[in-house]
Amino acid sequence: MMITKHMLLTHYQETLDFVRGLEHISEDAWRTPYAEGKWTVAEIVGHLSPWDRFIVAERLPYVLADEPFRVTPDSQAVNEEAAKMSREQQRILTIDEFLVSRDRLRIAVDLIPEDRLTDTFTSKGKTISLLDFLGAMMQHDLHHQAQIKQVTA
Repeated sequence: MMITKHMLLTHYQETLDFVRGLEHISEDAWRTPYAEGKWTVAEIVGHLSPWDRFIVAERLPYVLADEPFRVTPDSQAVNEEAAKMSREQQRILTIDEFLVSRDRLRIAVDLIPEDRLTDTFTSKGKTISLLDFLGAMMQHDLHHQAQIKQVTA
């Protein structure tokens, strides 16, 4: 399936609505792992915000300027730190952080001219278009939404 800018923007809005809806689940559900030994709803939501911020600050500007990336994050360390924060902070903070970071990502993508979404970059020896990269991140979101629905459904 070919990802379009419209699909991305629609997905971002739907994800904002989905996470906003998590304000109404019980605290027990919020702190429940989707499977034994796996992340809680809080940890899943909490780990998305740093990646949204990273994409906006450290990927989009560099791809669009055709500049080399400044940093390559340690994905596991980022995820572990975000999960730890989400375990410790109030739900409303985790949700608000996500809503702000995702809305910034939505706005940033909306501002990219359609023809620039086919710009490519190379990461870890693989060349990928901006649109394909953002589409992969969308699939990542959908994977985690399915995990959350295992708890909230």
